[in-house]
Amino acid sequence: MLKRTLTGSGTTPGMTTGNVKRRLGSWIEAFIAQTENLHSPAIFRRWTAIATIASVLEQKVWIQTSSRLYPNIYALIVGHPGVGKTRTIREGRRYIQEMEPESVRPHLAPISMTFASLIDALCLAKRSIIRVKEDAIEYNSMAIFVDELGTFISKYDNEMIDGLSAFYDPDPYQQTRRTKDLKVKIASPQINMLCGSTPQNLSEFMPEKAWGQGFTSRLIMCFSDERIVGDDFAPVTASHSNDLAHDIAIINGLIGEFEVTAAYRDAVNAWRAAGEPPAPSHPKLVHYVTRRRTHLYKLSIISAIDRSNNLILMKDDFDRAMRWLLEAELTMPDIFKAGATNADAQAMEEIMHFITINQHKDYGINEHRITRFAQERIPLQSILRVISILEQSGRISLRGTDKNTGLRYFQASPVE
Repeated sequence: MLKRTLTGSGTTPGMTTGNVKRRLGSWIEAFIAQTENLHSPAIFRRWTAIATIASVLEQKVWIQTSSRLYPNIYALIVGHPGVGKTRTIREGRRYIQEMEPESVRPHLAPISMTFASLIDALCLAKRSIIRVKEDAIEYNSMAIFVDELGTFISKYDNEMIDGLSAFYDPDPYQQTRRTKDLKVKIASPQINMLCGSTPQNLSEFMPEKAWGQGFTSRLIMCFSDERIVGDDFAPVTASHSNDLAHDIAIINGLIGEFEVTAAYRDAVNAWRAAGEPPAPSHPKLVHYVTRRRTHLYKLSIISAIDRSNNLILMKDDFDRAMRWLLEAELTMPDIFKAGATNADAQAMEEIMHFITINQHKDYGINEHRITRFAQERIPLQSILRVISILEQSGRISLRGTDKNTGLRYFQASPVE
């Protein structure tokens, strides 16, 4: 491994790492263990660790396919409020923020930005790497670590989404700003991203058409609704570790092209020949499926670097990357189910609760009372449709009709 010097934005030279020995066998597994006290699902902690390594690698390591492929990822951890997304993302961000010296620290994006300010921040995130007897490397890389996707992007903005899609691959970018008569040129822009979201916020933010576009095909999403109940009075264990900080700094110092072993290549070719199974079948993931191989390669790089300074892809890295990918893909359809909860669905739950606690054991509850309760929660034109849906789905049943008034009486169906 060559020693090299990093400089950030053309400023003060940073440290050289060489072959400094690591303290941990796996940064990712150590991060998962160290953050157990955050009471966050293991899948969230795993993908935060993966995204943290990807963010520090920037464009310093790569594999050669038809072009250079770098291990940046766009990861989204999705869960209901209170399951630990925020705590986990902040812990990963902290390892980047506290890396020393500052000149080699990965560039972190502001929490909230317009597309114009994203470009400005990316322009400032310039990195120059001077290598012994090798050509210098220059690029602009930035990491987005935000607790809630809606905080970073307040609404679905085509310009922002198209820009994020473009910065997944480090192709040259050019923009002309009319107001300042200024041309912005970035030769090799790149973004890493780790964001949190609730299923409903993601559903409201991402229109149906977005699932047929490039940005969502680049997203690796993982979902969990696991709520970990911890002991509030247990001895406090630090979630931050000096060993983790030490090793992520070493990982930050690695540079070069990966060697691909024959065993790794054979595993990939066998998987491809079999049709790349098992592929997600959800309609919204049709375009995501086309990028699975790219995701696998990126995760394989991260797997290799997670455990060693040697830039070599082995069969174990294929297997491990595949486990990570399948773990995330298994939960992806649950995101769409959980996000389907809209205003009508919430109103249905409130109406069901109202019926259950107010119905008479002998004759149920009349539809006038249900209607008066419902009209405070949903539009008038939706009331009959919602009651009909509850009846057709078997959640309520018609108990009878008053012969004199024609008023119907309903009761909540027993829970099976």
